[in-house]
Amino acid sequence: MMINNISLQNFRNYVDESIQFMPGTNILIGDNGQGKTNIIEGIYYLLTGKSYRVHREQELLRWEQNEFHLYGEFILNKNKVYLESHYKNRKKMVRINQVSCQRLSDFVGTINVIFFSPDDLVMIKGGPSERRRFLDLHIAQMRPGHVSLLNAYNKVIQQKGALLKSYTEKHFKYSQIQLWNEQIIELGKKIILNRADLTQRLQDAANPIYKSLTSNKEKLQVHYNALGKKTAAEAISEFSKLMDEKLEQEIDRQLILVGPHRDDLQILLDGKPGRLYASQGQQRSLVLSLKLAELELIQQEKGEYPLLLLDDVLSELDRFRRDYLIRFIESSRIQTLITMTSADNHLDSGTLYSVKQGHIRRET
Repeated sequence: MMINNISLQNFRNYVDESIQFMPGTNILIGDNGQGKTNIIEGIYYLLTGKSYRVHREQELLRWEQNEFHLYGEFILNKNKVYLESHYKNRKKMVRINQVSCQRLSDFVGTINVIFFSPDDLVMIKGGPSERRRFLDLHIAQMRPGHVSLLNAYNKVIQQKGALLKSYTEKHFKYSQIQLWNEQIIELGKKIILNRADLTQRLQDAANPIYKSLTSNKEKLQVHYNALGKKTAAEAISEFSKLMDEKLEQEIDRQLILVGPHRDDLQILLDGKPGRLYASQGQQRSLVLSLKLAELELIQQEKGEYPLLLLDDVLSELDRFRRDYLIRFIESSRIQTLITMTSADNHLDSGTLYSVKQGHIRRET
């Protein structure tokens, strides 16, 4: 998978800019605040329908504008694919090859992308929601139907949550909640199975990478904890029972206590939680291993490596990890876009682009 070019109009600090990319490594160089990360964000948004930095499209608009437009040409299985995303007056429109998509699941996964930045350490140090997001984003790229599944589940959760917080008599809530619980169980089981399957595949792919990074001295393990530290099989068989047991508490606390929206991905270093026991360097190795494992899983699934976006990563890695990442990219021939300042250029080869005040120029 490759990106040939992208056009950004009124996106972040870009008025109207078009960029042609090359196979292999593309290096975006410039001082902070010039727009390097905005290009990476624009590509990611075009491919996933979401920003990795903000939750609201309004924040992606150039100052005092009410619409932005992204357009890109990509290569998939040697065929050209044209993607377009247009946001105007709080409404979003996406097209594939000039055909409008009605749902995000019709769009996500067309071209796969893996994004890596220093902020990804939150996957280790942050809360369960960050790790669930990591799992769900990856599943959605390989199985777009997961997006619709999550949306349906979240709607049911919102409805049940509203009921729990309502002033409805307690005895009336019991029968109504049971209806929502049935849908939560039906949708939740599918989400749990998807996440557990990916977790096992990540374990198989990431651990050898982590061993290479640590000269076989340390071991990476990942476990998906469903419905309170249960295996997927246990969670599915006990789902209904757990919901019945927590029903009284949910009504009293006006809070949904059971479901995959509360699950966690446990990332372990030699059997201990990486969040508590891993050093900063070890945490970087854990995240790097999981990201490289994502690349391998997509390649296994789709027969091609995804596009790789690296935002200010090389300057944050020590020499050994940096060299390992560069060797992986070069040996796999993955098209990669890397942002860095001129002082941080650790690469011996690649196409250079200068980014300054919302303009980009390819260096000759």
